[in-house]
Amino acid sequence: MNAALTSAHRTRLHGCRVLVTGGAGYIGSRLCAALTAAGAAVTATSRAATEGEREAVHWVRGDLTSQAFTERLLHDADPEYVFHLAAYKKRATAPSDFRDAMAVNYSGLLNLVSAVRAGAHLRRFIAMGTCEEYGSLPAPFRESAREMPGNAYGVSKVAATHLLQTLHRTAQFPAVVLRPSLAYGPGQADDMMLPALIRNLIQGCPFAMTAGAQTRDFVYIDDVIEALLLAATSGDVSGQVINISSGEPVSVRSLALRAAELVGTNAVPLLGFGQVAYRPGEAMNYWAAPDLAHDLLGWKATTQLETGLEQTVAFYRQQARTAAAASTAAGWLNGRTVP
Repeated sequence: MNAALTSAHRTRLHGCRVLVTGGAGYIGSRLCAALTAAGAAVTATSRAATEGEREAVHWVRGDLTSQAFTERLLHDADPEYVFHLAAYKKRATAPSDFRDAMAVNYSGLLNLVSAVRAGAHLRRFIAMGTCEEYGSLPAPFRESAREMPGNAYGVSKVAATHLLQTLHRTAQFPAVVLRPSLAYGPGQADDMMLPALIRNLIQGCPFAMTAGAQTRDFVYIDDVIEALLLAATSGDVSGQVINISSGEPVSVRSLALRAAELVGTNAVPLLGFGQVAYRPGEAMNYWAAPDLAHDLLGWKATTQLETGLEQTVAFYRQQARTAAAASTAAGWLNGRTVP
């Protein structure tokens, strides 16, 4: 996406009322920042107190599984654009996990769309799907394929996608679903493999992992945010499911080795390849074809993996230095003798 076109799309959001669910998450927090920078009036939801809330964002704490809360939220926000990012993401297969995932990812969505349909101002509803919806299908995943999810998260997200497509067909509900592969970048939590790996290596700790034969598709956070903005402001893409992917898979082993090399020469021996078993039913090839995103949104991933890795490692290295300096300063102050 060229800079001029990017600027034009952001300009369309200036002054618009926008609702972001899951605004405190990794993608959500960065989306809120991009929207406020574009001049949008942003309301964001979170289920708990968050750190670093931006003054420009109106935060509302609550749970979308509550119909009463969701109706109040939509009445007060009266959004022109909704970015639905809130989700239950546990990748498990116990019956209770399916129940919990459906309660949040399907019933919560149903509460949201039921409330938002009563408003007359909605222009676009952008839902965050996932390539986990494809499950055990052969890669590259394509939007036209019949999904075969392998866990509670994937099943519930497929149900959510089909709900939105049905509402579009039957009631012209202006929803579009984006299916990103694996977002990554600075500031991501350690519940994802890449930041956990980088943090451990920077700290000089061994990192147990699988043999790393899986292939994965990583998309830098800035490119994911750009796709979300384009999904809101591009021509009529309602009813579509669109992959957000680089289309360039990399093996987990080669990714880990490159991250270790960027951390430093002493980091590579810390990689414990083969010390962790593959998950039951784990997709060995997980990447998607990005053609539709290019055709409908004019989008493609512009941050090369090497560049994104360098920026991510640099972020966590600086974070470690800052934490070490703060710890040293605190120790010095605590150990001072005050006359």
